[in-house]
Order: sequence, then structure tokens, then C-alpha cells
Amino acid sequence: MPTLEELVRAYLDAARPRYPDQKALESLQAQFQNALNNTPNSQAIRRALALDTERKLPVQIKSPAYERLLSLEGRTIALLREYAQEMYEYGAMWSAYADRLWDEADALEDD
Repeated sequence: MPTLEELVRAYLDAARPRYPDQKALESLQAQFQNALNNTPNSQAIRRALALDTERKLPVQIKSPAYERLLSLEGRTIALLREYAQEMYEYGAMWSAYADRLWDEADALEDD
């Protein structure tokens, strides 16, 4: 089974052409999510996400990765805000969810 890093590299390479093969991208997304569910190590997830230097990974990859990080590391203020910031960058469609994450972090900070 490919590692998360290998799958992210493959996805980013497949997404480079002007008209990428959508079926290949969907297959890589599914493989990533399967590998993600079997990854007990948050550092492997962080290394995979760090490969996205040009901010090309879709929300279908980033959001599950952050959800898995939350389950492995806990719902910390820093991680909730990091996740919220990522969701804000996907635009207005994700702002309400990002706001809820940010509010959750604020509530933890107030405790």
C-alpha cells in the first residue's frame, strides 16, 4: 500500500496537466482516504500535507487529513485554528465550517 506522502505526490503530479484525468484524481483521493484511516501516526499526515507547497490539494483530501489529525492529536486550540485557516482558504462555501472550528478553539481558550 502506498504511503500518504506517495499518494499526495501522485495526486499533485496527476493534477498538473491543464486537463487532468478526473478518474485518476478520484481514485487517488479514495486511496488517500483509505491510507489515512490506517495511519496511526500524525507525523505521517503532516509530512504528506507539507508536500502541498503550491496549495493544490482539494478539500476532499485536506479536510479528512485534518479530521484524522484531530482524532490522533486531540482537539487543541492550535490544531483547530490551523484547520480553520485551511478551510477559510477554500472560500465562502467553507467559511461557516471554519467559523465553527475557530469558535471551538476560542471556547477552549476561555476555559
